[in-house]
Amino acid sequence: MANVAFLVPYPEMCDLVWSELGEGTGHITPVCVEYVPTPQVRGRVRELEKQGCDLIVARGVHASIARQSVKIPVTEIRLATQELGAILLELKAELGCGRPVLGLIGFSNMFGSTDRFNELFQVDLRTYMVMDSEEMSGAVAQAAAEGCQGVVGGDAVCREAKRRGLPSRFFYSSGEGVRRSIEIASHVCYAIDLEKSASAEMETMLAYTFSGIIQADRSGIVRRVNRAGSSLLERRPDEVIGRQATEVLPDLPAKTLESVLTDGVEIQSTVLNIKQKTVLVNIVPVRVDGEISGALFTIQEGKRIIEMDSKLRWELHQRGYIAKHTFDKMVANGKEMKDCLALARRVAQYSAPILLLGEPGVGKGFLAQCVHNDSVRRGGAFVPLDCSAWQPDTLDNMLFGNWSIQKGSPACMAEQAQDGTLYLSHVEALPMETQYKLLSLIRGRFLHNGPNRPASADVRVIASTDVNLAARVERGEFRRDLYYALNVLSLELPPLRRRREDAVGWFDQYLNSWQEKFKRYFHPTQGAYKFIESYDWPGNLDQMDSLCERVVLLAEKRSIDETFLRRQLEQVTPNLLPGTDKVVLYKDQKAVELAELLRRNNGNREKVAAELGISKTTLWRRMKKYGIEKDFSY
Repeated sequence: MANVAFLVPYPEMCDLVWSELGEGTGHITPVCVEYVPTPQVRGRVRELEKQGCDLIVARGVHASIARQSVKIPVTEIRLATQELGAILLELKAELGCGRPVLGLIGFSNMFGSTDRFNELFQVDLRTYMVMDSEEMSGAVAQAAAEGCQGVVGGDAVCREAKRRGLPSRFFYSSGEGVRRSIEIASHVCYAIDLEKSASAEMETMLAYTFSGIIQADRSGIVRRVNRAGSSLLERRPDEVIGRQATEVLPDLPAKTLESVLTDGVEIQSTVLNIKQKTVLVNIVPVRVDGEISGALFTIQEGKRIIEMDSKLRWELHQRGYIAKHTFDKMVANGKEMKDCLALARRVAQYSAPILLLGEPGVGKGFLAQCVHNDSVRRGGAFVPLDCSAWQPDTLDNMLFGNWSIQKGSPACMAEQAQDGTLYLSHVEALPMETQYKLLSLIRGRFLHNGPNRPASADVRVIASTDVNLAARVERGEFRRDLYYALNVLSLELPPLRRRREDAVGWFDQYLNSWQEKFKRYFHPTQGAYKFIESYDWPGNLDQMDSLCERVVLLAEKRSIDETFLRRQLEQVTPNLLPGTDKVVLYKDQKAVELAELLRRNNGNREKVAAELGISKTTLWRRMKKYGIEKDFSY
């Protein structure tokens, strides 16, 4: 049962409270029933809180002071309606008036509704509610000034009324008000008991589970950590509680936690490093009445990723077998791309193969690296291979080796991807025999070329394509079983023209990268950014990367405007003039139309302006905007 302290405003009330508590106190364990003078209330309630008191029951100013001083719950002893009515009738009888004007002075938490008192008791009752005891004297003065013939209140009110010669009555509690307060306290104590029981069960479960558990509030502040969590973090609980979760788990991206606390996203088995340990962390939102009130982290020390020795690590770097990209570097401002990356984060934690779909240049290779770096395999090699870049025999030997010359030669790509990730772009280019070996690799068997026994393999395969693999399957050009094996988890990346809100972010990222490489720095104008966002980017990110490199190399001014960008873009993405083999450098459709019109008029700007219905000055400005030269001899 809950420990309850009753603090009363006058000594005689102690006996009344004890008599009402009687034998049956419900869920209440009374630790004290005592009179405490008002100046001593703050110190006393703090003592009670330290001693383990669960609830304080008090009246009027005592209750207000207690509520401001401690974190434990406080309930009030209110005057019952008939108690207050009886006091008013006593004062009315003393005054001997038919309908006296009376003042009720005190704290609002002491009374119920008095709306019908005038009608019931034939009085003119005026209420004066105060915020603290220092306002009592002023309230008595106001009541007297407003014609009150008598007042009802506590000690301070009665003392001031006596000084003024004003009749008064002291608030006294009979059994009913105290009984009601005890009933309310018992209900509160029942809730406290339930909370204690649930908390004790939770604490026991947290203390003896092998998983680390951290609870954070709506702001991401850690409020609880169990013994296993403290051990995994190698920090005492007091070094964890009260800190930001992203500070306790420094590998945890702030955006990831924000997605849980703001959008209610569930993060399953994300991989983090804690004190040179690799752990798997699940993060789920905690909801109260449908609203997110915080997050719960469960942490398990996963299969330890054995760090490769420095020689092998150096070799992997030399061969380019290190994944550099991570999810926090992927630009995703629109819903379609955010959903794609959220799904990618989820599937990254499993070892099943993934098939990445999308147009050339949309970032499939970037996403494959992100998946690898967010998985338990991130300490292993990330081995990429463009299947369209090699002859079939060469491709097969690169992937699965040549048994006849294997001894003393470097390991093949499938071997080097052991415990890591093998990423195959343009997977549709694999010959049929190699497709079978890839299927075997996915199923955990490694097949060398030549007469040898299959070896066990633990390689995650990520494949990508920009063609319709299902159509290739129907034409017999791609193995059906391999297609199904790869397509267990598939992700489609939308082209840049369908996520224009990402274009500026990628542009800045590429531009900054080339600026750092060449140590040449520039500032795009607002017009340049608008152009970047409005352009269709048929070559997607590849085209943008090429443009940014060209801009950094060729820009002569610190400011990069729309006209300069357009000209550079036209140089790297030329078009053929319809019906000819001549190159037109004006990629923008309006520019193409204007250039054709100038060509048909042999560059006569007066005729072109007249045909367009604009002035020669406006035509000149358009030509300058689109970077159109004067030579139209082609």
